[in-house]
Amino acid sequence: MDNSNGQSERRHCSLSIALMHYPMYDREYKVVTTSITNLDIHDIARLSRTYNLSDFWVITPIKAQQELVGRIIKYWSSDAGRSYNPHRGDALSLVRVVDDIENVVEIIHNREGKLPKLIATDARPYPNMVNYEFVKDLVRANEPVVLVLGTGHGIAYEMIRRMDYFLAPIRPNGDFNHLSVRSAASILVDRIIGDSL
Repeated sequence: MDNSNGQSERRHCSLSIALMHYPMYDREYKVVTTSITNLDIHDIARLSRTYNLSDFWVITPIKAQQELVGRIIKYWSSDAGRSYNPHRGDALSLVRVVDDIENVVEIIHNREGKLPKLIATDARPYPNMVNYEFVKDLVRANEPVVLVLGTGHGIAYEMIRRMDYFLAPIRPNGDFNHLSVRSAASILVDRIIGDSL
């Protein structure tokens, strides 16, 4: 689904966010498809637009969920939505709804002529774990980078194996670590981009 709405061209960085809803673990570590939430769509789209990311990918194979996102975008891009909040449609124009991560890779490869680096976050240690400076350098070099975020109780191992790198997890200063994906996305993007790009 291409949600371009004819707005003027803007300069964007090579970083994008992919919010995965499948394949994810539930609390019993069964592979499931999680439900899309309205707040995630709005807030991560606003984050993406604020930091001039290239795209915000929403990954779900469920057609009804894809249609839900389409209805949200359609309303805020309509005359009624724009008259109520003209900025919301601008942010939501970055949302791209796709079936799977292969679609993301294919679209970026066709558009940029390069395969994107897929970078996920995970609390478990991996040999290909990188720090924020590493990702920042990729973005500075204009390499396409997709920050892959999970929902539910984490990205299923079958998908984890497909990641190029893992970003060091956010470490809180206490023993409670249960950020919403919206909050985590904001922290990660600011650490990667901040004021330096």
